Amino acid sequence: MNSAASIHPLRLAETTTSCQHDHQHWQQIIHQQAEEIRQLRSLLLEVMNLYNCRSLRHDAVDYYRDLNHLQTKLDRLNRDMICEGVECPANPQQPACTDTRFGLSTTIERHATALASEFSRIKDGCLQFLSGMMSLNLL
Repeated sequence: MNSAASIHPLRLAETTTSCQHDHQHWQQIIHQQAEEIRQLRSLLLEVMNLYNCRSLRHDAVDYYRDLNHLQTKLDRLNRDMICEGVECPANPQQPACTDTRFGLSTTIERHATALASEFSRIKDGCLQFLSGMMSLNLL
């Protein structure tokens, strides 16, 4: 019985460390995607401000809207699954992992992977649109 009791705290420490590592990993990915979204939205705003051509504005508005929706989903994922509590510090040194959050690693990975896939799809289309404008010397 003593040997089982001595293993349990060790296992809990490993689980906590793993949880914290996973949370930091996903937080970094979310931050990186948010930064790319910010940059793409900035370029799209420039297009919308420079050109009144209906087709160009329409495409730019569509991509901008899609990126806004994606940013909202990333914010929700970060708030609901990565952060502890309502207020999440921008760069926590040691994210807390409570017992109730240990089971979320798989859920976080599933949601983050789905959002990464959606982001890649939107980003690819947006970059193709922006590249087309550059090839026409419009940007």
